[in-house]
Amino acid sequence: MKSAEAELDRAVDSLEVGIDALLLRMQKLETGAQDSDAFRQDRVKLAAQLDEMAADAQAAKDRLAAREAEFAKLTQDSEAELDRVMTVVRGALQNASGG
Repeated sequence: MKSAEAELDRAVDSLEVGIDALLLRMQKLETGAQDSDAFRQDRVKLAAQLDEMAADAQAAKDRLAAREAEFAKLTQDSEAELDRVMTVVRGALQNASGG
């Protein structure tokens, strides 16, 4: 009877060791799954931030292009005004010199 009891104790001990090993493996798998999920979430966040930064960069490029176009227009208008003033001054000088 003691032999059967000892054998049963060994079997229970062996079963407990096996269960502990299974629980440890399950915990590792759960940790890996959580890490994987966290990685996915971080990746989604980073992708959203990258998209936002790309949109901001494009908006800045558009603003710069608009300012450059405005500056070019102001430059053309200024050159045209200078040409008109120079024409008036030349005419005045010619009239003043009698010619």
